[in-house]
Amino acid sequence: MNKEIIDQYIICRDNCPLRFIEALAMNGFIKEARVENCDKPHYQKIVVRLINDTIVTSECRFDEEVRQSMKIIGVYTELARKNRAAEQLEVLRKPAID
Repeated sequence: MNKEIIDQYIICRDNCPLRFIEALAMNGFIKEARVENCDKPHYQKIVVRLINDTIVTSECRFDEEVRQSMKIIGVYTELARKNRAAEQLEVLRKPAID
């Protein structure tokens, strides 16, 4: 799957909700994830690199929320890696109606 096709489906790139980042992982789009501290104490954000090398960041959230999301992201990312999900992704196009 090429970068342009994936880019069409990524509707958020900065300050995205944690659920959006988790959904990217569930669909096999995340290659790696890390946590960065925010300016506010005890707040962090998740930074992910997608399979097409696009960077997506989450909004700053309380560190416990980020920790839980990282567990979810880790499980789905590892599952996608084991099943080679990136190689199996395909976009289905709706047929034109005449």
